[in-house]
Amino acid sequence: MKVLNIGKCIVHMRKKRGITQEQLADYIGVSKASVSKWESGLCYPDILLLPELAAYFNISVDELLGYSPQLTKQDIKKIYNSLSHEFAVNPFDEVIEQCRKLIKKYYSCFPFLLSMIQLLLNYSILAKTEVVKKQIFQQCILLSKRIKEESENISEIKDANTKEALAEMVLGNSEEVIRLLDNELAPYSGDDSILINAYRMQGKTDQAKIVNQILLYNNVISTLTLLNNYLFLNVEEPVLFDKIYSQGLQIIDSFQLKDILTNDVFGIHITAAQGYLMKQKKEKAMDALERYVDTVCRIKFPIRFKGNEYFNQVAEWFEDNNCIGTNTPIDDMTIKKNFVDTVAENPAFSPLKGDERYNLLVEKLKGKLGGTDGCHKYRKS
Repeated sequence: MKVLNIGKCIVHMRKKRGITQEQLADYIGVSKASVSKWESGLCYPDILLLPELAAYFNISVDELLGYSPQLTKQDIKKIYNSLSHEFAVNPFDEVIEQCRKLIKKYYSCFPFLLSMIQLLLNYSILAKTEVVKKQIFQQCILLSKRIKEESENISEIKDANTKEALAEMVLGNSEEVIRLLDNELAPYSGDDSILINAYRMQGKTDQAKIVNQILLYNNVISTLTLLNNYLFLNVEEPVLFDKIYSQGLQIIDSFQLKDILTNDVFGIHITAAQGYLMKQKKEKAMDALERYVDTVCRIKFPIRFKGNEYFNQVAEWFEDNNCIGTNTPIDDMTIKKNFVDTVAENPAFSPLKGDERYNLLVEKLKGKLGGTDGCHKYRKS
């Protein structure tokens, strides 16, 4: 049963304005007993009286009912983190049902819908069947389309378009992905430099520095992501493959990215190891895996997104502008399991199962992360 807080709201607003029940009753044209019953929760005002009551208190009907279709950033972060934990310890179907109810309740809060799309995409791996996974991805697509059609916020629309493309990619709909993202291949416009110079013209040097750092960070991470993809695409070109991986290592070192938790800081080593192993370059593959393990073993749990000495303004910006703040998109237990499985359960590395160096790296990873066999042992059956 849905609970309306109209009685509590009437009490609060009446006392705030120093109005008696009798005064309110006279204005609305009802008995004092009626107002008393509203406030005690014994009954609700007639629906035709709601606009008049709201106007009297100078609030909206939604506020009078105690309902808000919008959530604050902090509300969204709190719900996301709570559901992320629920996915780690409770049955998948139960948590999915919670998500659906919340999506329905806050269907017009687009930042919240974006956070739910991200949550569903991240935890779809826990679905028991491919049919359920497909349903989740299709729901993500429908939510993304709604945001694109209804939102007036350009940032929300772009984010929704990207998430829609990601869901379509997982479903194998490459043509639809290209349709959604192909218009992103526009020549560089220089709008970031224009923004920085605009702040400089206003004498806001500190703000110009912050904007410059954030834009630089975004571009560095984007470059590393593209290098990782480029590495995978050039596995058949050994000289270029070496050069691309070397460039990735230089970026990681130059910008101290080992301290920043982004997927491609870890992923580029795995891509390199797989490529080298395909070309029978076992030692180079092991070197890349060792870099991966060393990077993962630097992580301190619980994980939160943070900057570093070079990008010292990024964490605050991320907290203010990301739907989940500086928290990770999935829970720590799942992250630990994924870090280990990427090496220990990766079919690409099965030829290394008998290698002593490989086995030592796996043991080091498991030892540092506290083992992962029980990562979801608290999940209810």
